[in-house]
Amino acid sequence: MKIIISQNTLLLALTRIQSIVEKSSIIPITANALIVAKNASLTVSATNLEIGMIANYKNINIEKEGKIFINAKKFFEIIKELPDEDITITEKENYHIEVNCKKVTFNILGLPPEDFPLFSQQEPVPYIEWETEKLKKMIDYTSFSISIDETRMNINGAFIEKLEDGKVRMVTTDGYRLSMVDENISGEFPFNGGFLISQKGITELRKIISDKKEETKLSIMIIKNSLLIKLGEVELYIRLIEKKFPEYKYIIQQAEKNDIKIKVIKNNIKAALKRMSIIANENKRPVRFNFKNNIIEIFTEDSELGSVYEIIEMEEKIKNNFSFSINGKYFLDILQAVDDDVIININVSDKNKPILFNPISKIKATYIIMPMLSD
Repeated sequence: MKIIISQNTLLLALTRIQSIVEKSSIIPITANALIVAKNASLTVSATNLEIGMIANYKNINIEKEGKIFINAKKFFEIIKELPDEDITITEKENYHIEVNCKKVTFNILGLPPEDFPLFSQQEPVPYIEWETEKLKKMIDYTSFSISIDETRMNINGAFIEKLEDGKVRMVTTDGYRLSMVDENISGEFPFNGGFLISQKGITELRKIISDKKEETKLSIMIIKNSLLIKLGEVELYIRLIEKKFPEYKYIIQQAEKNDIKIKVIKNNIKAALKRMSIIANENKRPVRFNFKNNIIEIFTEDSELGSVYEIIEMEEKIKNNFSFSINGKYFLDILQAVDDDVIININVSDKNKPILFNPISKIKATYIIMPMLSD
């Protein structure tokens, strides 16, 4: 193989795969990138066996077609430090690779490219188009409550399912809170049973959508146990979690029976919770909310750090006083994700029941936080 390519184009391709490749893996497949030059196009592929990415770049000056298999991190570091000029990459004997740019020459050792697994579509499958901005918003509204416990794979991801009214739902939970958002999509959603995307897959998908701002739509299809996303010149393969997501609808139905609804102003509560977090986050202390007349008293304390107390005025006067204690960070996560004020739904007769939060927005989003016992 011998190609001539701009430093910017190659650096962009290698930057995209850095979050996928394993930096210190002893498995060459997960630490290396496959680079293929063919038909005036350059294809860069990488995988960590859970996520795979292929990026295709056209109109490349190819003097000799071929493919190389090279350490992705080291190759990225080399290209990053080269001048912003054309780079010549030449494959030598025994998988040695020469990288030349102006007066700089690197000689590095690659591996047999046949070792890299193929991303192949076994048979034609239906795909749907999804508006990137809508999908990005759904991820932003829910991804913060994905469980980070990789031993509980059934909640270590985002569950996406089809609803009867033509909408699609994304749900996440870590066992202590739940986030759910419903959204319309253009076209048919053929995945009737729903599917579960890992946290790593959701993070990578969100990153690609942000990177490709000029693309308004993406294509999604399922191939066996993997989700394939096509966005511009990038293809992302995410191995789906083959575990059953919890039956979450029961807890939603419980919370929807709460008997008091109160509107809170996002910016007021958000600022107060940031101040509470200085004390509460250290040892995951509960934050207590007391609703009296037209004020909210917010309080938290820690035996090692101290306490903080704040009063916030409400727009409405409530008929009955009530209170609850929750993890303040969970509420703050909601307020940082949504764009609007929030309605809190509380069951005053049973303080152990989940508390429901609904932002006042065009997007239908629902959040649930389990109450905590305060000392």
